[in-house]
Amino acid sequence: MKKVFFWTTALALALIGVSRPAVADDEDDAAKKRREIFGKSFEEKVEEAVDKGCDGLKKLQGIDKDEDKAIYGQFPPNPPLYGAGEPHRYRIARTAFPIQALCKSGVFADDPAVAKAMDWLRKNYKENGVLNNEQGFVPSTTYEDATVLNAVEAFYISAAEAKERGLDNPKKRVQEVDGKKVPIKRWGTEEKGAKKAKEEEKHKKRALVLSAEDKKICELAIKGLAKRFRKNVYGAAGWRYAFPGVGETQPQVDISATQYAMLGLKAASRLGLTYDKSMVMDCYHLFRSWQDADGPVVERKAKDAEGKDVEAPEDPKPKKDPNKSTRAWAPGAKDKARGWAYCRKDPHNPADVNTYGSMTAAGICALILIRDELETDGKMMARWKAVADQCQQALNDGLAWMVMNWSMSENPKRERYRYYYYLYTVERLGMLGGLDYIGSHDWYFEGAEILIKEQQEGTGLWDTQNEIDPSDLYDTCYALLFLKRATIGVDRPRPVFTGDDE
Repeated sequence: MKKVFFWTTALALALIGVSRPAVADDEDDAAKKRREIFGKSFEEKVEEAVDKGCDGLKKLQGIDKDEDKAIYGQFPPNPPLYGAGEPHRYRIARTAFPIQALCKSGVFADDPAVAKAMDWLRKNYKENGVLNNEQGFVPSTTYEDATVLNAVEAFYISAAEAKERGLDNPKKRVQEVDGKKVPIKRWGTEEKGAKKAKEEEKHKKRALVLSAEDKKICELAIKGLAKRFRKNVYGAAGWRYAFPGVGETQPQVDISATQYAMLGLKAASRLGLTYDKSMVMDCYHLFRSWQDADGPVVERKAKDAEGKDVEAPEDPKPKKDPNKSTRAWAPGAKDKARGWAYCRKDPHNPADVNTYGSMTAAGICALILIRDELETDGKMMARWKAVADQCQQALNDGLAWMVMNWSMSENPKRERYRYYYYLYTVERLGMLGGLDYIGSHDWYFEGAEILIKEQQEGTGLWDTQNEIDPSDLYDTCYALLFLKRATIGVDRPRPVFTGDDE
């Protein structure tokens, strides 16, 4: 059977992962190519990079002499104030994001660097700072509340994975290599592609039982997101960093913060926690109204690796689906390449109103999460059905923009601006959408090749110096989450295939 990929714009954004059947010779050629590029097998180089990255990230803990020893990264000497008063030092993010990155990379939950950070969160992520912003308490933001939810989930997943592998006892974490006993540093060293998501269904549906203390943290994070939710702005609703009426005013909401909030709320759902889903329904309208109004026409197609047309198999017994008109295979249907900007009004940077890669990927990811949260929710189903087809077309068109403007060497339309953040948005898109290919592009291989080459030899860190500070901390977290394909997918209905990046 021939290896097949799909030019995707609607590709699966709801999606079952797309399999790529291949004969043994094809697999051997691919493996040979990767060995020639990397000197070792692709999987070995990835895991080597992750090992070094995790070690380097751990060494960033406690390096700031003005901070608690649990916090990661060096705060910059002249930070921006973003208005009057003491600068926000992002202590929550500098603790929670490394927990997420390390645990999703396979580091054990009881590793001292992880355990110390979790203990700090338990002591310092409190209502006085999160909800009331009181002096003397650690404040939070939308990004940080969302990251806390993802960090707690990652922490419990790490503990569960170790137990399932018989590695929950630290004394048993040894393996024999060349006749010598060597410590096992991470439970997770296997390659995990989007196409394998279905095989790992049990992990997505695993019941994670939180301690009372950690459940309280997550419930506080949900309250923080609810308080920061901004209604009736620009004819829609969404999130910015701070509470409504506090701090920044340009813009009132943005695509990035709103997408991060959705990532946090989805983690909350997976943890069995509830929240007011009317927020999700309301923020859908932000993504609908801020997507480009028009764009180049893209015809739905499927092609093989040589660019030849491939007939998509018809589903003899299509599942009952209220959105089947747009999720069904429709050769020749027209989509339009339409993306997203950071904001459309009140920019603090002129480039913020222009459509570019990381925001388009973020918009697609948010719509996938919004739909997944609402389409099976009994209370919201009636409201959702009214816009479900519209949402699917927005997904089709958003992915069409990604295909037509494809790059993994830069953030499309923004060069190297927050480049590793862009890579992380593509990882989320690929994993949430169940896509091993976006257009003709093996997004993971292209991105991993770059990250392996750009990893610092001595420290094991990544640092573009084009990220919010501390840039080495955030870039390293983004890189690790990309390399481990850490995003948990959503339940995926039958995909739609489309695209043409000529």
